Amino acid sequence: QFGSKCTTGSLLATGSDNDANIYAKFRLPCHPAIHRAAVGLAFLTNMDGGEEECREALARRGAAYRSMRDALLPLVLEPTERDHLASMRERRAWDVADVVSRMLSRATLLQLPNVDGEGEVTTPAVVPLHERLSQCDGRGENVKMIADNFGMELLLVATRDIEQGENLTRDYTTAPRLVGDETEG
Repeated sequence: QFGSKCTTGSLLATGSDNDANIYAKFRLPCHPAIHRAAVGLAFLTNMDGGEEECREALARRGAAYRSMRDALLPLVLEPTERDHLASMRERRAWDVADVVSRMLSRATLLQLPNVDGEGEVTTPAVVPLHERLSQCDGRGENVKMIADNFGMELLLVATRDIEQGENLTRDYTTAPRLVGDETEG
């Protein structure tokens, strides 16, 4: 089986910030699940930095999650029921990790008009539609989110001609980054 039915957690909730010495004993650079995910991510994205840069990006996301996990756990009143035996805290942690992961995949930067009416200000935003867009190819993204009506409406507009059957794409490399993220992809 594949997918959420055989998943016992979240990649964000895997490992800790102190795992390097433990996995070094087994000649692994990190937790096996993060290593496997980094190899797959490097293959899928064809990043210049390769597997190591992907592993660092995944580890950074995990560290960011762990820094806010304990503060967010009490907000999950009814954790998702899962087929696996897990404590209430573990199920809450998986729900928090799921929300953090979705939020990071939906993040973007928007140009909003300045309150004084002159110029624009760049602000981060979470756009639910963005996780459904494909990564752009060499031609660049074909849609972009813009603000209209003094920031009261958000519009998804075409940035170039879109061929029939072509996926809607965005440039994920321009998305907001976690503090310390210097990756190129």
